[in-house]
Amino acid sequence: MLAPDWSWLTAIPIVIAAVALLWIPGAVLAGGLGAGWWPAIALAPLLTTSLVAVGGILTDLAGMRWGIGAGAFWLLAIPAVVWGLRVLWVRRRRRPWRFDAPHVRWWEVAVGAVVAVLIVCWVFYFGTVRPGNFPQQPDQIFHLGLVRFMVDSGNLSSLEANAFNEPASASFYPAALHGISATLVMLTGAPVVVVENSVLLVSCALIYPLGLMLMLNTLVATDRRLVLLTGLLAAATTAFPWRILSWGAVWAQVFGSVFIPAIIAVYGWGLLQVFRRQHWGSAALLFLISLPGISLAHTSATMVAAAAAILFSLAVAIRHALTARRGIVGWLPAIGFALAGILGPVLGAFAAPTRLLAMQELNEPFTKVVIGMLTFWSGRNDAEQVATLALFALAVLGSVACLRRGRDWWLVAFGWIYIVLCTVLSSRGSAYVWPFTWPWYNWPYRFQATTALAATPLIVVGASWLISFGERLRGRGRGLAIAWTVLVAVGLFTTVAFETRASVGVVRRSYTAKAPYSGTNDAEVRALEQISATLPDDAVVASNPWTGSAFLYVLGPEQTFIHTKNTWSPDIALVAHGLDNVRVDPAVCGAVKRNHITYVITGGREATKDFTGIDSVSAADGFVLVQRTGPYTLWKVPDCRQ
Repeated sequence: MLAPDWSWLTAIPIVIAAVALLWIPGAVLAGGLGAGWWPAIALAPLLTTSLVAVGGILTDLAGMRWGIGAGAFWLLAIPAVVWGLRVLWVRRRRRPWRFDAPHVRWWEVAVGAVVAVLIVCWVFYFGTVRPGNFPQQPDQIFHLGLVRFMVDSGNLSSLEANAFNEPASASFYPAALHGISATLVMLTGAPVVVVENSVLLVSCALIYPLGLMLMLNTLVATDRRLVLLTGLLAAATTAFPWRILSWGAVWAQVFGSVFIPAIIAVYGWGLLQVFRRQHWGSAALLFLISLPGISLAHTSATMVAAAAAILFSLAVAIRHALTARRGIVGWLPAIGFALAGILGPVLGAFAAPTRLLAMQELNEPFTKVVIGMLTFWSGRNDAEQVATLALFALAVLGSVACLRRGRDWWLVAFGWIYIVLCTVLSSRGSAYVWPFTWPWYNWPYRFQATTALAATPLIVVGASWLISFGERLRGRGRGLAIAWTVLVAVGLFTTVAFETRASVGVVRRSYTAKAPYSGTNDAEVRALEQISATLPDDAVVASNPWTGSAFLYVLGPEQTFIHTKNTWSPDIALVAHGLDNVRVDPAVCGAVKRNHITYVITGGREATKDFTGIDSVSAADGFVLVQRTGPYTLWKVPDCRQ
């Protein structure tokens, strides 16, 4: 829609560029810090994201612009220096730190990754239709516009990212996704919407499955089935990543969440090395460098990773205390982790913004609550609900398998804590669970996505257990074992097929929504492109952001005065309510001159907010009609005196 000349075929070079940007610097850095080939591949995007996110902040604090020079320093020079230090360390005949995850064959990773890529690409291709489409949600202009704002300003700092919404008071927004996308726009020159869709495709198709493979392979079991099945099941649930990708369009949450398994893996492996008294330095460095990446991608992702890390730490500490038999001293780590698990939500509740403390009460029918829980809040018809119910059954089987092994109970607790919290939030509101759900703004659909993510490892373990049961049947006959394996495989592929079809529908409904449910449409975009061709490149245009005209900002080189429906400042208030009086009101005239406003757009869809000063200029004195195109009219703002 915003890039009508682009198709997913022509976007393939952009997808490849996104893979190169996310993997090459991070893989080099991971190798320099001692990661073997397998952890380096899985951790590379998270490390690259940390380099861009931290580099963006420090570059801005140094008073410099982010561009080719700054990008080369952070993404090329820093990894090269780390490798240089490692080489010097080896030449001094000192043994460098290593992070070698349990053995996994390269073809297992490759096959699992290819399956994940095929499934995700299928959903993106048939769901989004074109890389120029985007979720038709009111807030989507923020995610698109912020990338252009970063490219224009050369400022990728998350500490000031919300300046796009609040020009008068720059504030924090976790903008790692936008920083990566802005860097890719600078490198390729591709449209913002094509770049962001490409980054999200790579995130869902590769970053998340590879991270989940590493987590299960490292912390749960060295089982080749887990690696292969992860590729098949990582994106099977509709709630994550598909609904959150399109409904509400919480792109930053998607980008942050895909890093959760990888950072749990590197933290957990490092902790195991500590308790085993083995070399843990490499894992510690990798974890510390990874932390800014996930923290500056999305706050909720950090919370989820912390919850899983505490549960895993508690499981390891208890196991160590039982085997070491050192009395109360041996139990001190377990006590400490247990206290962290209790105090974490308490301290988090005190840190919650006041606006997120309002209690939202719901009273959903019991039947709806049960169906929602059993289907991960995904199914819209009987076939989809049966498929999702099969995934829930696999999660139950996975829970039983983990509990039977004993040491993996933390994975069960992680999944079921989120299932219970989500059930309460979705059925009764936030009154009982807000200390745990405020990072998701207490919105059920946001939390449902996280719950599906937390349950996915259990689904994979459950599927692996079903297949392993076939191996145990060999004693009763090879034919019976083969029949069982074929039956399980058919069931898994059928379930994934139904869920994939459902995911395509979820994405397509949002990416191709029509009026009155769309943020903009093809006719409005074509009109804005024609207006952009008329305007000088340095024009500053005022418009009512609720009419779809705000998308001019991501279609042309011009500046819009009011970027989004949430953009507000004293000058915006003056212009929004009084632009039609610019020739007679000195205060409005001052706001126009301070912000260099030269044009105004009226028309478009019926607005839902009060921007009467802008919408009424057609009847005001001095405004000159420049162009009528489609639903919009372009006016020249008259001169005025303060």
